[in-house]
Amino acid sequence: MISAGRLRFVATIETPSASQDALGMRPDAWTTGATFRADLRSDNAAESQYADGVAVTRNYEVRARWQAITGLSEIDRLVIRGHTLKINSIRNLDEADRVAVIDCTEVV
Repeated sequence: MISAGRLRFVATIETPSASQDALGMRPDAWTTGATFRADLRSDNAAESQYADGVAVTRNYEVRARWQAITGLSEIDRLVIRGHTLKINSIRNLDEADRVAVIDCTEVV
């Protein structure tokens, strides 16, 4: 169960562009979609090798009502309080169709 008082933040879903270029690749464009209420919890942060240097990666746990995230997948991104989060996994807590636990990563 998730208490309505914990759903303090508004999460915005961003979906990748469906169009493709001449090579069949997707352009780096995101479309803003639906919003839902969520709880944002920071798990940990660590320095790691990223691209051509070192970056800080932060892991977050986002909790929301299961019915609110209809259509959300691991391809999408979430924007909560200015953080753009890459979705790693979406879990249905206890398979009860009540609470969605979304594990996310932010690269700063």
